[in-house]
Amino acid sequence: MAALFFDVDGTLIDSFHDNRVISPAVRSELARVQSLGHKIFLSSGRSRKLLTPNLLEPGFDGLVLVNGGVVEMGDVPIYEERMGYDLARATVDFLVERGLEYQLVTANDIYTLRSHSLIRSFFDDIGHEDFFVYDYDLDEILSIAIKVESIVDRDDRERITAEAAEVLGPAITCDGHGGEGTFELYPTAISKAKGIEVALGQLGLGPKDAYAFGDGTNDLEMLEYCGCGVAMDNAQDEVKAVADLVCPPVWEDGLAQALSQLF
Repeated sequence: MAALFFDVDGTLIDSFHDNRVISPAVRSELARVQSLGHKIFLSSGRSRKLLTPNLLEPGFDGLVLVNGGVVEMGDVPIYEERMGYDLARATVDFLVERGLEYQLVTANDIYTLRSHSLIRSFFDDIGHEDFFVYDYDLDEILSIAIKVESIVDRDDRERITAEAAEVLGPAITCDGHGGEGTFELYPTAISKAKGIEVALGQLGLGPKDAYAFGDGTNDLEMLEYCGCGVAMDNAQDEVKAVADLVCPPVWEDGLAQALSQLF
């Protein structure tokens, strides 16, 4: 038995071309792999709040969410790694001091301010309804936050990352996935690799039994950790460099082709 871990955006779905559904070819291959006795997992930066019915349709055996900060087996949460109040507070202060909007992501909800129009517009544009919680006690949510997200222009990301390293220190990871979307800040203790390690432990499996499929910089650790790391051809060069296999891009059903080749 093997365990397979799939990133969502740019891997399972063609978010590059605004396609938010898993293609029939990929769904068919996921079902075939499961029928062989293997376990399939989502491994995403998304929280459960952002998992649409289409994404859950294949019937995954588990979920690694919020970049590995949350792990579920079946529908049962088994692991959660939080930022901790002090780091979350410092991260929010860092963003506010630079005039940047933010949202707080917990295991179950996403919190922002009504005045944060860029954040709200971004999620409206990618097809999510208004799911934010607006009325909340900031200190309470800081104590349970797993990551903080902002909107940072591509040209500013290198500068903001360097400033975050200086102000917040090595305890924080900054990641923009190389795209135009949200800019994430979360503890270095959190990674998809750590979440996968937890899931594998529940199954009595090790890294050699695991396959990871991804395209973003938040997939680097899991591609290196798993016995077989598969990068999409639409991935950044640094992601493809650590992969054991590079498959065709997501818009060519590359994931279906990789699964057919591997299993």
